[in-house]
Amino acid sequence: MKRIFLSLAVLSLGLSLAAQEAPQAQGAENDKVLLTIAGEPVMASEFMYIYEKNNQETALEHKTIAEYLELFINFKLKVQEAKAQGIDTTETFRTELSGYRAQATPKYMKDQAAIDSLVRMSYDRMAHDRRAAHIAIQCPMNADDSTTEAALAKINDIRERVTVGKLKIERKKVKGKWQDVEKRLPVESFEAVARAESTDPSVAENGGELGWITPFRYVYPFENAVYTTPIGEITPVFRSAYGFHIALVEEERDHEEVNAAHIMKIVPRGDDAADAAAKLQIDSLYAAVMAGADFAEVAQAESDDKGSAMRGGDLGWFGRGYMVKPFEDAAFALKDSGSICAPFKSNFGWHFILMKGRRGIQPFEEMQAQILKNVQRDERMKEAERSFVEKTRAEYNLPADMSDEDVRAYADAHLEDKYPDLKHLVQEYHDGILLFDVSLKEVWDKASQDREGLTAFFNAHKKDYATWDKPRFKGYLIQCKDAATEKAVRAIIRNSHPDSIDSYIAKRINIADSVTYAKCTRGLWVQEQNKAIDKYGFKIKGVEYEPNATLPQVAAIGKIIKAPQEYLDERGKVTSDYQDALEKEWVKKLREKYEVVINKDVLDELKQ
Repeated sequence: MKRIFLSLAVLSLGLSLAAQEAPQAQGAENDKVLLTIAGEPVMASEFMYIYEKNNQETALEHKTIAEYLELFINFKLKVQEAKAQGIDTTETFRTELSGYRAQATPKYMKDQAAIDSLVRMSYDRMAHDRRAAHIAIQCPMNADDSTTEAALAKINDIRERVTVGKLKIERKKVKGKWQDVEKRLPVESFEAVARAESTDPSVAENGGELGWITPFRYVYPFENAVYTTPIGEITPVFRSAYGFHIALVEEERDHEEVNAAHIMKIVPRGDDAADAAAKLQIDSLYAAVMAGADFAEVAQAESDDKGSAMRGGDLGWFGRGYMVKPFEDAAFALKDSGSICAPFKSNFGWHFILMKGRRGIQPFEEMQAQILKNVQRDERMKEAERSFVEKTRAEYNLPADMSDEDVRAYADAHLEDKYPDLKHLVQEYHDGILLFDVSLKEVWDKASQDREGLTAFFNAHKKDYATWDKPRFKGYLIQCKDAATEKAVRAIIRNSHPDSIDSYIAKRINIADSVTYAKCTRGLWVQEQNKAIDKYGFKIKGVEYEPNATLPQVAAIGKIIKAPQEYLDERGKVTSDYQDALEKEWVKKLREKYEVVINKDVLDELKQ
């Protein structure tokens, strides 16, 4: 992406390939040929896509259609030359274009309406908390068929026992004949069956009770079963990665959150002495706060929950189901902001809580972005993916037995036919890569590597670089361990080609890899750019400069010049100007090489 953007910006087309939404291009059904280059048609929609994209209100420079058309033609001529050179047939090109397209297509390969529906459904569910208990029979997803069948039979049997009662068949004599008689046993307690049958490790402690359920806190199959089953009823059997489940939906209430702070004393499990000591400490802290001590200051100084202590005990906003039950019960029992509950014990230790606020669910607009993120990384996203596949299958009348993977591949292959903006964006990627590669070959590499050409260009245009606002010191800054080393460096500079100086110093003076006896820096400096150059090059009096302790011998070798003497003295500007000259000459040759025919009628329509 970076190199495409660079190529287009340098060549003055400004075809930004940023990730923002592009303006819609003309409809394909009304498209017309605007021009041909070497007989190849260029559609009006492609031109207008580029033109409108780069002439929005935020553009630095607005151009008329006629002005922009000249830039566009130059751009397409270079692309035509790249194709003539076979750049578009290389594996490197195809791989790069495929990669850019893959970055652009995901937003087209989804059912946005289905995603929006999931976001709204999730928000609507978040408006209500549901309390549930469950029974689980473990069965991994990769279990063999016999294990899966046995687990499914088990959970179905359990559901029968807690909904309608186990069906028992007894052998009885009826009117003198023995018959099998069906009999329903009484419905069993959900908790009792959970304790006896559930394989969830926590069942021994909670009897299957899970507390309050809210969206995104449990796996989607669990949430979906709980929220689609009427209150007081038991869900159908459902599957998760753990195994098979049923859940009893016990209660529903409007979602509510509290903003609370707490002070805590941790108690190790089973340590009665520590428990007694912590109770005394928490009672003392509670008494101090109730007598007027600042809650936040006491929390910071005394609370064992160091994470919240640094915030004055603040825990932020939380709803039901996010804290252990004793803590949740105490927090939600507080009604008024500023009220404080009496000390209580949880399985972590002793606490007391300050109520700071209560609120219901926040407006949809404030929560929409976060809910969307949750949906996209949640299992429910599979529903939107299934919806996309089914809509694609129907749209293209694809066979019912065609795999989902093949349906998606078919949709991907036809995206450019369906979405003109994507078609133009991929074309932009295509042309941008070619533009970069051919420009690198024909202009940029030539300009940066052609020393003779740069020298000749500089000499021919010296007047354009005639003066500087400030003189420069041109030469070398040398830093050495002593005078003898300086003398040796001066000799190397005097007798060597500039490009070889660093190599000779490394080989002849800095022989030991770990020791530096001399440093030599070649450059062009203005005053106040380098204190050493100010003192030893410009010879400005009073400059405070402290040499490196290990390289105290400092000197500057060179001269002060008022204007560039060779292209290297103004390399960046000369190279840029030389590139411009090469490009103008190149474009001139391309216009001679390839015939450009403009459809005047179509152009006039675009100008209207």
